[in-house]
Amino acid sequence: SHANPMSKIIEVEVRGNLSESEYDALKNKLESEAELVERHDRTMYLLRDYAGYTKDFVGRSTDIRLRNTDGKCEIMLKQKVGDAREEVSLKLFDTDLEQAKKVVKALGCTSAIEMHRLKEVFMLHGVEWSLVKAPPSDIMYWEAEISVDDVSKVDAAHARLAEEAQALGVPMLDDEGTRDLIHRLDTEANTEVKL
Repeated sequence: SHANPMSKIIEVEVRGNLSESEYDALKNKLESEAELVERHDRTMYLLRDYAGYTKDFVGRSTDIRLRNTDGKCEIMLKQKVGDAREEVSLKLFDTDLEQAKKVVKALGCTSAIEMHRLKEVFMLHGVEWSLVKAPPSDIMYWEAEISVDDVSKVDAAHARLAEEAQALGVPMLDDEGTRDLIHRLDTEANTEVKL
């Protein structure tokens, strides 16, 4: 889904809640129909105290996080472009985030929201499906994502995601529902930490 490195990567994503039985049912469906891309364990630190940060996930124009995925570390920048987000990844040589934390702290980001996610990622009909668990809570949800290289393609990608979700029989969250899910994650799964 990634075009030449000079082009933008705009990620169009939707999500929905899953109970334990819905998680298992969707997982079975994806395991039989889709291609497993990866399973991973990821720790992220969502930075705050920078220009463009706002607590509201849906309205946030700039999202910067330190990310460690099974020892692969990077700084992720996501910037809002219409109803989607342009994504920039700065790969780090380190296998943990200790040095990165020192650097961003010196830049003025002294606290962060720590998140732990377990993901199973599948590819079906050109859509990337993730089944997500958010320890220590029992929250489970799915995300479906298409990457496009131009903002003019966002609406079509969104419509396509809605169709694919309907085909798999999983209800999709609107902005309000997404805010509720993020609020639950903030309350039950995420932790505020000092860097």
